[in-house]
Amino acid sequence: MSASPLTATIDTAERTQSPAHRDSVLSVDCDGDALVALLSEPAITASSSDTGVLLIVGGPQYRVGAHRQFTLLARALAASGTPCLRLDYRGMGDAEGAMRDFADVDADVAAAIDAWQRERPQLRRVVLWGLCDAASAALLYVHRRRDPRVAGLCLANPWVRTEASLARAQVKHYYLGRLRQPAFWRKLLSGRVGLSALRELLGKLALARSARAGSDGAPGDRQDTRQDTRHYTEQMADGLRGFAGPVLLMLSGDDVVAKEFLDRCRDGGPAWQGLLSRPGLRRADLAAADHTFSTADWRAQVERLTADFVRDARPA
Repeated sequence: MSASPLTATIDTAERTQSPAHRDSVLSVDCDGDALVALLSEPAITASSSDTGVLLIVGGPQYRVGAHRQFTLLARALAASGTPCLRLDYRGMGDAEGAMRDFADVDADVAAAIDAWQRERPQLRRVVLWGLCDAASAALLYVHRRRDPRVAGLCLANPWVRTEASLARAQVKHYYLGRLRQPAFWRKLLSGRVGLSALRELLGKLALARSARAGSDGAPGDRQDTRQDTRHYTEQMADGLRGFAGPVLLMLSGDDVVAKEFLDRCRDGGPAWQGLLSRPGLRRADLAAADHTFSTADWRAQVERLTADFVRDARPA
């Protein structure tokens, strides 16, 4: 594998090796822009690996991830026998090109798989792994591209946010709880809860009602007008429903993004009905975890869940 000129700029933590894995740099061309990806492979068995994990990094961040979570996940997977590629898509990290959001990275994902297969011809199938809007990007990719090389999806706290959905989640999971607390009413009656707080609550209630009425797709919400003019969340639902392979859904209990996703599955209309019980979906709830699985224990749980899922997704 040819080394990128950026190899010298990778920090010491990125280049640290262990006996169980090895890291190398993969340069990816996407429509003339150079992307950078880090490939972690089993130290001994890389030549026989026909299934790998492509870790899509959400924005705006790069391939290391918050508290180095993507570096550590990739190396844990490699140590367990599964190669993992972490990608900076265009406009992020060390990649060239204009900045873009999660709904416009289909070409970047396809280019990464193409480059990986050129460098490792034995690679036949990939599992897409994404946290937050990267999980959304994975669902949009399988919906739009129908890429037969994608053998599975690992989705962590998928992003389905609109202004209305956030208001609904806040009302349901925060404000209603506060209204049940005697301390809140004592503060209200004593004047320690100001009019601005009450106005905020009333505004959230109004937005939540608009979501119930089916107006989640506000005019300013992101749409991909080149391929599918529907709201991105509807495209995500079609991706999850239409994908034939297995899916691992990991949800954090202490995360409003995960709560918004569950609310969408329950109340998001016909496109979302029944998706949590679709065949091949394996759900894992990490009850105490935050959005990015920021402790060593939560990170280890995600690593085990992912490694077990990929092993089961491989053909017999």
